[in-house]
Amino acid sequence: MFRKIIYFSLFSLLYPQGYNMELMSFLDFGQNTSDITGFAQDGREFAVVGLQDAASFVDITDASNPIELGRIYGGNSIWRDLKYWNRHVYIGTEALDGVKVVSVDDPDNPVLVSTISDFGNSHNIHIDTEGYLYVIGASIYDIWIYDLSIPEMPQLVGTWNGEYLHDIEVYNNKLYGAAIYSGLFYILDVSDKTSPTTLVSYNTGGGYISTHDCAVTFDEHYLITGDENTGGHIKIWDISDYGNINLVAEYMTNPSHSAHNLYVRPETDLLIISYYADGTRILDISDPTNPIEVAYYETSNIEGLYVGNWGTYAYLPSGYIISSDIETGMYILATSLLIAPPNMEY
Repeated sequence: MFRKIIYFSLFSLLYPQGYNMELMSFLDFGQNTSDITGFAQDGREFAVVGLQDAASFVDITDASNPIELGRIYGGNSIWRDLKYWNRHVYIGTEALDGVKVVSVDDPDNPVLVSTISDFGNSHNIHIDTEGYLYVIGASIYDIWIYDLSIPEMPQLVGTWNGEYLHDIEVYNNKLYGAAIYSGLFYILDVSDKTSPTTLVSYNTGGGYISTHDCAVTFDEHYLITGDENTGGHIKIWDISDYGNINLVAEYMTNPSHSAHNLYVRPETDLLIISYYADGTRILDISDPTNPIEVAYYETSNIEGLYVGNWGTYAYLPSGYIISSDIETGMYILATSLLIAPPNMEY
């Protein structure tokens, strides 16, 4: 592990701005950003970026010339999470706004059509490939589950209580959750949305304020977790046998920095990371026991723990990667690793 850290530090000195990833364009919103999502619709591509008082909708069809189309305003908060489903965008925040539902049927004119008001604030939201919305970090329940069959009218179908989950991913009717305050990760069976059940909870050993996010490989044999603290980094776990979970690899950049959010690109062996002060980074995890950094782009030269690249969206059909940097804005990035991207389902 020590030799890996030295290697990546020297690698970054050789390529101070980026390696195997280039900047297509940049957009400054005049205020700090939080998370980011993207979507493709009617032959065009779009980004939605969380701001302190709004969500910004941006046409990125021409990656060299992003155009802001409009904003949906809300309460002031440094946290906004955003997801797209069936010509609608869902916006969660810790600003007591509930979850806003925005129609992008006409993407040039996003319109607020309804609000989920079962709770005030939420920390994160996720939509699975079956069209169910999961809300976490809200009051009363640790997970709220909504049916989006009618996208503008989400229907509550189930809840779960166990402990606070900071971030989740749902794949093949399993929910993978990161419990930041206990250092655990959870795997839930959500095939019955009305009654999720816990399959396993596992202590990563990170302790208080550690397990921040997680992403599962598409064979579901490995779970990748990221710790959010000084020296917080990537850990890869063999979960093929729930009774015998093992740590098989770790990846770290600067030991004074922290990882943030993790994404596995569909139909690839690529892990994309928004790594705060260390920007957007890509690991080849074709051998999960030996992750190899194959590309990165430094979105900021600001030094600190919780600064720089907050979120990344790596699922656009074009293959472009969009990243939000807290202090500087939105970046559209290109890498030869995604020159022939697969067809995306979401």
